[in-house]
Amino acid sequence: MATIKTVIDEFQTIANAFTGVEEFMYDRPSHINGRLNEQYPLILVNSSPNHTRGDVNNSFLPRKKRFTLNVFCYDTYNEDEKSTTTLQTKQANVDELLDQYIAEVMRRNVSGSNGFYLSDQSNINGFVAHDVHNGRFVQSTYTINVYLDSECNTGTFNY
Repeated sequence: MATIKTVIDEFQTIANAFTGVEEFMYDRPSHINGRLNEQYPLILVNSSPNHTRGDVNNSFLPRKKRFTLNVFCYDTYNEDEKSTTTLQTKQANVDELLDQYIAEVMRRNVSGSNGFYLSDQSNINGFVAHDVHNGRFVQSTYTINVYLDSECNTGTFNY
């Protein structure tokens, strides 16, 4: 059993352990623009995930609830770097960091022992981009589906 907090805590634990990443954020992608003191490369999980309630158990509570998360990897691409590193090289570097990060998320949660697992592992889609959030970043993004069984109870109702 898990909650979205369980999932995000695990994602943060992995990002904090990853030597290729300097920082983790659970926030909206638009908020990265106003943050001047962040360290890069940075993993950001969008704090507005979509979810599907999924199957229900005998108490009509959700089982296999699916959260669809957008996971971003950002790095700076400043003017001084542009003279020595091509855009496609920088994008490839950021994309590789995100692939390594997602691989570790999968590896640590393949059994579901943390209360959730990634589904559709061979069908994770995303994109790479540049000139995002004021032109100083390159990014790679994946949309992933996480399944978990809900920890909620039936609640109290007074009729």
